[in-house]
Amino acid sequence: MRQEDKRYEEWLSGIRSGQPVLDHPEDLTSAIVQRISQTVSKRKRRNFIIRSCVLGTVAAVWLCLLLGETFFPSFSDGAEKEYSAWQCTSFSLPENWKKMSLMEKGNYCSVRYIKHKQQKQKRMSEIMNKTD
Repeated sequence: MRQEDKRYEEWLSGIRSGQPVLDHPEDLTSAIVQRISQTVSKRKRRNFIIRSCVLGTVAAVWLCLLLGETFFPSFSDGAEKEYSAWQCTSFSLPENWKKMSLMEKGNYCSVRYIKHKQQKQKRMSEIMNKTD
């Protein structure tokens, strides 16, 4: 029994210390690298297909919503005609605009902006009062 244990230990140490012998190590290395690259490319391909499907679906839904809004716009009870002039108001500049200094132009534009903002706020409150 001792002799068998001794032979087993020798055999085990021989296996542990010995290097494996390969006939064609380059072929084995290239096969391993090729297999790894195939696995990575399969994952990339699958992710690409999933992303493409999701983005295609999102684009189709967005296009349908855009076309639906274009062909079937939502109009409220004549309020659009009533308030359409307010949406595209423009004002003319004073006659002496070219002669005004930069500070005067800034003050003029600020006053116009404040008035426009107040009018817009007033219109919004009127609209909110009408809908309530």
